[in-house]
Amino acid sequence: MSKICIVSPSLQLGGIERSLSILANQFVKMGHEVHFIKIFPFEDFYQLDNRIKVYTPPFNFSKKGESAVKNILYYVRVLSPVGGYIKNLIGTIKPDTVLSYGDWFPHLIMLGLKNKFPFYYSNRSNPRIKYTKSIEFIRNLAYKLTPPTGVIAQTSQAKDRKVKLLGNRTKIKIVPNPAPNFNELNCEKENWIISVGRLHKEKGFIRLMEAFSKIKDRSDWKLVLVGDGIHAKEIMGMSEVYGIQDSVVFLGKVLDVQSVLCKSKIFAFGSHHEGFPNALLEGACAGLACVSFDIVAGPRDIISNGENGFLIEDGNLDEMIRILQYLINNESEIKRLGEAAKKSSDRFNADRITNEILNFILQNTNS
Repeated sequence: MSKICIVSPSLQLGGIERSLSILANQFVKMGHEVHFIKIFPFEDFYQLDNRIKVYTPPFNFSKKGESAVKNILYYVRVLSPVGGYIKNLIGTIKPDTVLSYGDWFPHLIMLGLKNKFPFYYSNRSNPRIKYTKSIEFIRNLAYKLTPPTGVIAQTSQAKDRKVKLLGNRTKIKIVPNPAPNFNELNCEKENWIISVGRLHKEKGFIRLMEAFSKIKDRSDWKLVLVGDGIHAKEIMGMSEVYGIQDSVVFLGKVLDVQSVLCKSKIFAFGSHHEGFPNALLEGACAGLACVSFDIVAGPRDIISNGENGFLIEDGNLDEMIRILQYLINNESEIKRLGEAAKKSSDRFNADRITNEILNFILQNTNS
């Protein structure tokens, strides 16, 4: 049995939180001692096994940014490489290995730990993303002074970027996100095109609504959008701009997303960029006919065009409209693609992905 420490932004609805909560639950079921540290005291969305020890910083944080000074102080107290809450807590836990996902805070943790414990991390953003100068400085400083023991890349594109930054000093392994363990559900299908994600502009819900509004023959079909976020009001308002407010359903946050996917027929993914598209993978696991723009990065790791879904040139709205119309008019094609998507998603099986990550992060321990 190994002692594994996981550091996550939180347990709120999000791709990082989803992946780390799945791994934490899998690790503890395999008999390992798991410690889960949350950086922010946000409301939990994902549930952890009650055998997992969960830690939350005992400080106040203003999620909506009412107090910038208070939040800066929070970051210092929690993430400072010199006496910060997380640095001290990990020192007290004395784990066999540390695993953290994030864009910038893992680098501060690296600097604080000074390689006292094996440290593995994964950047979950678009591999072509450009960070601020301050984040670049912290990242480069960490890579130079206290490089991670290993890096988990979600795609080959992400690995290539990390190789350029780290060279051969750090082991880098490509491991995609684990698929959810969906149960077999029997539910009556609706004429729904569904999409799931945070209601932020970069998630592409607006261009999905535009495409849906231009489908000439959609009769009783609905566009169902699941999620909430900072741009919710603006995105919801666009349904009126496109004149489809009676055909678009906004469900907000849904804990049991499988029950909604089960009722749907088509999963449409409009995001402008991703690290790895968890929502698209969930659509495939649920056996939906999946349609996605071919963005950086991830959709082509899930979809083989024409075989288990459709990949559309990024920004080609006319082609998205054509494909959605084609599927609406071809029930048999929806069924064929959905069955193929579900079968192909087996390679993202949570047990297999968990074992790959576990073997990687425990390679420098005696456990």
